[in-house]
Amino acid sequence: MKRSLFTFFCFAMSLGLMLPALSAKKQRKIEKGNSMENLFRPPLIRSMSMSPDGKYAAGIGPIGGVDQEKGLIIYDLDAIKIERSFKWSESFEIYQHGWLDNDSLWFKVATVGRYINGLYRYDIDKGTASPLFGNDAVVSILDPNEETSDPAWAWVQASGSMKPTLVKLNKNGYTTASTRVADNPLILERIPEPTGDIYRWYIDHAHQARGLLRYHEDKLQFSFLGNSNNSWSSLDLDPEDWSIELFHHENNKIYISGYNGEETKGLYLYDLETKQISEPIFRDPYYDFSETARYLTFNDQLLGITYTKATPTTVWLAEEMLGIQNMLDSAIPNRANIIYDWDTKLQRLLVYSFSDTVPPEYLLLDLKEKAIRDISKSAPWLSPDRLSRTEIFHFKTSDGLRLEGYLNRPTSGKAPYPTVALIHGGPWARDFATFDEEAQFLATQGYAVLKINYRGSTGYGKSISHDPEYDFAAMNRDIAEAVRTAINGGIADPDRVAIMGASFGGYAAISGAAFEPDLYRCAITNMGVFDWEEMTKSRKRQRSRYSHKRLIEAFGDPNESTAAFEAISPIHHVDKIKIPIFVIHGKEDRNVSIRQSKKLKSELKKEGVVFETHFVGDEGHNIFEHKKRMKTYEQILAFLDKYMREPR
Repeated sequence: MKRSLFTFFCFAMSLGLMLPALSAKKQRKIEKGNSMENLFRPPLIRSMSMSPDGKYAAGIGPIGGVDQEKGLIIYDLDAIKIERSFKWSESFEIYQHGWLDNDSLWFKVATVGRYINGLYRYDIDKGTASPLFGNDAVVSILDPNEETSDPAWAWVQASGSMKPTLVKLNKNGYTTASTRVADNPLILERIPEPTGDIYRWYIDHAHQARGLLRYHEDKLQFSFLGNSNNSWSSLDLDPEDWSIELFHHENNKIYISGYNGEETKGLYLYDLETKQISEPIFRDPYYDFSETARYLTFNDQLLGITYTKATPTTVWLAEEMLGIQNMLDSAIPNRANIIYDWDTKLQRLLVYSFSDTVPPEYLLLDLKEKAIRDISKSAPWLSPDRLSRTEIFHFKTSDGLRLEGYLNRPTSGKAPYPTVALIHGGPWARDFATFDEEAQFLATQGYAVLKINYRGSTGYGKSISHDPEYDFAAMNRDIAEAVRTAINGGIADPDRVAIMGASFGGYAAISGAAFEPDLYRCAITNMGVFDWEEMTKSRKRQRSRYSHKRLIEAFGDPNESTAAFEAISPIHHVDKIKIPIFVIHGKEDRNVSIRQSKKLKSELKKEGVVFETHFVGDEGHNIFEHKKRMKTYEQILAFLDKYMREPR
């Protein structure tokens, strides 16, 4: 029998080898301060989660020094000390993990520029690791069933030995036999996937696989299983309009989110039997909450929703939890204090605490002991009181949209400031008014930083985020209008504005240089796309996928609609560029080929544009290795100082 919530608030008002654990070496002392080296250090800990019984918390961090490979760091929450640490090898890092039960975790490994297939189990008591799946498979744990010893659900998304499938996994098993998917003895049951591209599986609170989201016959479909696990039927919901968030505790209803005729997405209940949609349970008037939502449940009941406005917030549906949140916020003011994980008795709660100048800190809120205890800071070497505060601003575009952005003023100097428009990637992503080491680095070097959530950025409603999601030209106009707003407001020096970004932000930087040649002093692009026709043609593996279909719908077939692609591709407009360009790219980038940057380099040279390049070996669609990041930002700073320190 499930106990009342009130009970819990009374105090609150393919290796086949067993691998040895590696002890954490003593880390060298780091001088405190906001140096470039400190700002770009990998966090001491990230992605912390609690064991079901509340005895341990596990996270990922560098082991043996801040520049070393990342592994599992496991804290004893009674003593608040590191119980064990474990890393895979000198060449591979652990990048993802989760709990299987009270004493063991699953994890995945990666090396520079790519993820490694396979799935592994770590036993805390023994301090050993063993494979659950060999490296012939891309596997995700969907339902670890962590409160029992019962099997877990794992999704084999790709495999060299069999088709994708959902499997029940003996999570506590160990075998010396092959862990290849086709003959893995730890697999207890298989549910073959239906035809089409599968994007997500849905598993209910009784740990039963119920349905999936797929792209089939040129459309997205919600398909649910019949009693035989072989028959599939479509759900009477259009995935173009609705998203399935999670199951209701009764399992015959699901929480769904969608616009439903409104400007922002709301949360609703959908009855699987009657096919009725409830009245809205929650809706934010400006933000699409579901784009960043984390659903907080206890005994299968939804207690609250954490989502991000400009900064993260939690809407508690359980009144008792609101009281705990208020108590926590009173004890730790001027921060976002996000309760995000807890034990099976709801006695111990993990808290993620941070602000725009304070990097994340992990805390333990113990309701039984009536205490808040520090577990670990992610960046104890920084001095938050000397960092730049983040200001939230809004502006209206020429066609009437109210867009949001963030400003970090430099830590020294007076307005108007030399300013960097720092453009996020995606474009279906967004910036937040939270701690940002890149913005803080530029602010400590004397630059104001302007971050703009242009149209198409996620989380802002139908008119801003959904309808114009492929209007690349309008996105570039939004960025320019935000910069002009900062200039007209006396914040940005009109003679000293740079534009900088990575991925789609790198595309936006070169678009700004080409299409707004008098607005910017210089531009910095990292891993950018400059030729959308080539990009679309080269991604052959996506030709059956939904995202490729949407791109073709927006711009046409690249073999036929050359003019549409040329209009949005700055590679065809390099002759308009008048300002210096800095081109950065990882040589092993599998998302955006370095060919894009090399082609840009060639065109810049042909047109006589001043440019510099920095192509980084053994890095992909980001620069992760600390020393290489340092070198990259040293060159970025030198480039900015060269062209931005003095007015034209």
